[in-house]
Amino acid sequence: MKKATCFILLLFCFFQPVSGQKMQKAPPGTVRINDTLFADIHEVDNIAWREYLYYLIRFDSASGKEALPDTLVWGVDSSYISIQQYYFRHPGFNSYPLVGISYQQAVAFCKWRTNAANFALYIKENNISDWERHLDDHFPVRFYYRLPTEKEWEMIASGNKPVEQYPWGCDSVYRKWKKKYRKVFNCKYPEDLPADPHRSIAPFYTVPGISYWPNTYHVYTLIGNVAEMVQEEGIAKGGSFDHSLDDCKITNRQTYTRPERWLGFRCVCVAIQVKKD
Repeated sequence: MKKATCFILLLFCFFQPVSGQKMQKAPPGTVRINDTLFADIHEVDNIAWREYLYYLIRFDSASGKEALPDTLVWGVDSSYISIQQYYFRHPGFNSYPLVGISYQQAVAFCKWRTNAANFALYIKENNISDWERHLDDHFPVRFYYRLPTEKEWEMIASGNKPVEQYPWGCDSVYRKWKKKYRKVFNCKYPEDLPADPHRSIAPFYTVPGISYWPNTYHVYTLIGNVAEMVQEEGIAKGGSFDHSLDDCKITNRQTYTRPERWLGFRCVCVAIQVKKD
């Protein structure tokens, strides 16, 4: 597992230098929430997870097998059969959110990302070119990745707006664009559902992580697309393409006991502040 950290070019885990007690820049792929907390701009996507798998399988085949997502979460009915076959592996879905993983798999990814990112910063700060000889070095942990707590997730999703007044974290669930009012979230709006419950409709599914509009923190798809795991196991937030608009309100919860086609996650990153003597 430790050897996997040698691949320091992974875009989503490389940090900029730290100066003093405050980070000068947010990690690539994240935005600053406050002095110590950063959040991924979008959910962890398929290509990020495939990179992670590549490194695990190359150096630790057992861990690699344990990290494989369950592609059968899409089901075997005709509506989703093509998505089931191609969603995780096809390059056309690279930027779509990862689904089909368990809480334990998400936590393991956060731990691996923490190790890889801190090693990358250690190599950069010490100007080490022969990094392969330093895989067993002891290096400082300046920051760590984890799932957000439910409270943190709600704070990020609200964009500092009062949720009582803005239950989805925005002024309106529609936005005028190109002379038409467009949906702000990828979920089931009332007009998407047929009046006749027996009438078949086209299947709903995910969109790329950077879609629609970001919130005031410049974070995308917190509402809809995929419900996001939080630190409290079994609880997800934000709803998904498979949930109604009302279900996707910030204060609502989605519960799970296993991997689901509507369930994914994003990381937050916490900078460790070290007091100067």
